[in-house]
Amino acid sequence: MRYIFTLCLLLLVAGAFFAFQAADDPVFSDSAKTTSPQTHSINELDDSQHPTVVYQEQAAQQFIAVKPSPAHHAGNMGSKAELEPRRAHEYSKLAADMASPMLMTRNPMGEVIPLDRENYAAKNENRFLSVAISPLSTFGLEVDSASYSNVRRQINQGSVPIPSSVRLEEMVNYFDYNFPAPSDGHPLAVMSDYAVAPWNPNHRLAMIGVKATDQSAMSDKGARITFLLDTSGSMNSADKLPLLIRSFQTLLSNLKPQDQVAIVTYAGSAGLVLAPTPVTESHRIHQALANLTAGGFTAGGAGIQLAYDVARKQYDENATNLVILATDGDFNVGVSGDGELKSMIEKQRESGVFLSIIGMGTGNYQDAKMQVLAEAGNGVAHYLDSDSEAQRLFGSELTRTLHIAAKDVKIQVEFNPAAVAQYRLLGYESRVMNAEDFRDDKKDSGEIGVGHSVVALYEIIPSGIGATPDIERRYQTTRTAGSEEMELAYVKVRYKQPDGDKGVEFAHAMTTKAKSIAAATPDLQWASAVAELSLLLSKSEHAGSASLHGVLSRAKGVNAKLNDAKRTEFVNLVERLTPRLVAQD
Repeated sequence: MRYIFTLCLLLLVAGAFFAFQAADDPVFSDSAKTTSPQTHSINELDDSQHPTVVYQEQAAQQFIAVKPSPAHHAGNMGSKAELEPRRAHEYSKLAADMASPMLMTRNPMGEVIPLDRENYAAKNENRFLSVAISPLSTFGLEVDSASYSNVRRQINQGSVPIPSSVRLEEMVNYFDYNFPAPSDGHPLAVMSDYAVAPWNPNHRLAMIGVKATDQSAMSDKGARITFLLDTSGSMNSADKLPLLIRSFQTLLSNLKPQDQVAIVTYAGSAGLVLAPTPVTESHRIHQALANLTAGGFTAGGAGIQLAYDVARKQYDENATNLVILATDGDFNVGVSGDGELKSMIEKQRESGVFLSIIGMGTGNYQDAKMQVLAEAGNGVAHYLDSDSEAQRLFGSELTRTLHIAAKDVKIQVEFNPAAVAQYRLLGYESRVMNAEDFRDDKKDSGEIGVGHSVVALYEIIPSGIGATPDIERRYQTTRTAGSEEMELAYVKVRYKQPDGDKGVEFAHAMTTKAKSIAAATPDLQWASAVAELSLLLSKSEHAGSASLHGVLSRAKGVNAKLNDAKRTEFVNLVERLTPRLVAQD
């Protein structure tokens, strides 16, 4: 009996192994089954007025591609014989990654610093959703740019960016876009574009572009700023406190005479370094900054509480009231857990004081905590890696840094099932909301600064492509596929005025016909290039045939027309990064 039992067990294991292999094989997988094609006119390419550009693959040392995920690209994966070597390569690469030495980089002083003490939140990518099951996509819009500056810092220091440090929406939204300005009384305007997805020719890429007004009532009435500065021992390096002091000196030189500032520091305990002081008394403010030194532990919770107390004392209902927290995020005294800090800040924001975050430093940067604090405080998260970035934040883009055009901005997209089989929101993982939250004004969302342009991207699987979901319903809901033949989706935007509590809503129908990516607007071409790089750096399972060659081809083409300093820098970063990724691959 013992031998019979053992034999049965072996047969059971062998059967389970065969079932696993069959599920992963396109020949046996249900994902390879398709229904008869049901095309929709909006998905048919319209390049009649634009020449189609075909990107040629270069030699292997200049081309990097991530193979398609079997879950969504089974039809393009090839035979089982082709899959096996690929799997073997992936397994060997995984083993090499696990055995690789500790990530290292260098700080501005040339000192080698390990990166593995930096803390980033685990990220679960948004997956493809079936329109038949989930026709509504709802999320909060935001303009954070911390991830791009942090990725730039890692590249400039000779490293390949840590995958979890790459947040696609923050990479894309670092740049300016030429979207139409608001003209109908709303502080926001919406446009859209639609093209073939560069990393998967069977998919489409839909862009929703939002542009904020260049002026708001608050931006003319000045600002009340409370600096909350981390002066603990962890800030004692050239790329932290000294850079921070120079950055705030840049900010002070660009503030208006009617503005007012205060300075709170924390290290072991929190203290008021400068009581609320008019910007006209600049000598007192500069002297307070010059006297700052780093040392001690990090009582971040106490510092936040004191900063809010000071902010309320200088509160002006006719001005922007803002706490700017600058830190590497290493809180270790008192209230320091993410949950405790988030709860504290959510209570404080009810006073009308916003909290924005300036992250900085190498080797010990606590990015996950920075994201929690910024989202809880109705503010924006930035990462400060250089004096030039300080000039951008506190010089050329100061108005949008300090003043918001609209708060609690939410997007809800209803996809037309006649045109879209499945969709995937690229990025915004921490901002995804339930459909019913869209009109719930108690649900917090993101803020958009004056003059900002914001992008949201969806990867679309057109109707008639891929598997049809096996759905059986007792109760059916009948609705028309779309009010217009050329309708891809219906976009609703909801926001509040900077000093308001009631949501205002307007809508936009996406009716642009699909085209090749080369015939798309420069804005979509650029956004797709940054998104493609983000898919590669984050090691996305949805990267398809993404390549640095494709990124550079589109980025250079757009930059040749616009000649933009930010875009030129992006092209240079990708060119420096290419040999590192080739070597890593």
